[in-house]
Amino acid sequence: MKTKFIKTLVFCLLFFKPLTASTITLNDLLDNAQQPQQIQKAIEASSLALESKNLADTQTTPLTFEHALSRSSSKALSGFEYEFGFSKELKLGNIQKLEQQQIRLNNEAQTIEQEKYLIALSNRLKNSYHQYCLDSHYIQAFQEKYQRFSLLYSKKKMAYKHDEIAKTELLQLELEKDKLKSELQNFNQKVEDEKHQLLSLSGFMEEDFISCQEVYPIKEHVLSDDNDFSLTQKIFKKQIESRQVGLKRYSHKIESVELSMGYLKELERDVYTVSLSVPLSFSSRQSEYERASLMHETSALTFQNEQVVAQKEYKINVLKNKLRRNFQAIESTQKSIEQYTNLLLPLMKKSYDYGESSVVEYLLSQQQLSQQEEKLLEEKKGYYETLFILYQLSEKR
Repeated sequence: MKTKFIKTLVFCLLFFKPLTASTITLNDLLDNAQQPQQIQKAIEASSLALESKNLADTQTTPLTFEHALSRSSSKALSGFEYEFGFSKELKLGNIQKLEQQQIRLNNEAQTIEQEKYLIALSNRLKNSYHQYCLDSHYIQAFQEKYQRFSLLYSKKKMAYKHDEIAKTELLQLELEKDKLKSELQNFNQKVEDEKHQLLSLSGFMEEDFISCQEVYPIKEHVLSDDNDFSLTQKIFKKQIESRQVGLKRYSHKIESVELSMGYLKELERDVYTVSLSVPLSFSSRQSEYERASLMHETSALTFQNEQVVAQKEYKINVLKNKLRRNFQAIESTQKSIEQYTNLLLPLMKKSYDYGESSVVEYLLSQQQLSQQEEKLLEEKKGYYETLFILYQLSEKR
């Protein structure tokens, strides 16, 4: 009875495990990736910090309180005299608003710059997903090849028992089978490590299954020739707008005034004062130099933006050409494998089965096919690495 209960429990556990697992898509990995979420929170916190700093830096100076106490002594009168007063700087018109707007636009440009990290992470995760799917598909084909070879080895082992083949031939087949088994085990471990890394990045369980239905098709042309570089252009636009606001801010002839009020208590009288201090901006060339600096910055930013765009376009063209070469190499290798699999390999196997070719010739033909398949795998991996670097440079998720 106890044995029956244990068997039932084991069966339930094995049956329940697949039910708890989920099928994970590429979008699931992207939506739940933990590092981009942390960076997004950091960007939001940084934006709030910059805004608070902006408000702090553009505030007027605090209200000033002044107090003095003195003692007067003469033959006629003697006693204490004191005075106190308040003074406050007041910015005129929309000066303060313009200063805040100028800094805010620069801060927004910094925030957009940080968003490029999110695009880079997204494309790195996509590349890892595609590398895993390529290896996963390859291991399935490798497993089938190993099973076919194991079946051949079993047949040849039976033939050896009936003295139909030599011991050396069987040993050569056994060595090849052991080699394939070792490669299969190593590759299986590699695929498991890739799966573990992908799932851990997004907080999924080891039991979850990664679907490879969203693998991007391999194409010769993947992007149009019109590159907008949306984030780079947004940054540039914010920086230029910030300088334009700065030009408005320094176009005012009178920017601020200082208002003061005071009270003086003398021995024989009370004195009340109100004063107004007006800095005359036209008496200094500071605003003129500030405007000149902003105009030079605008020109410099324009040239820098043109240079950045030109460099990006050059690198993208280089990557597009590389991607085109990768595509052509993949097509060529695929065609070679198809011809080898459909024409040459069946002939070699038939020749070997009929004893017309040696085991060495047969194994060499198998190894040549394996080399072509490994070459195709590496070419596809290189294609996707290039593709997602291209997407990153183009600022596309």
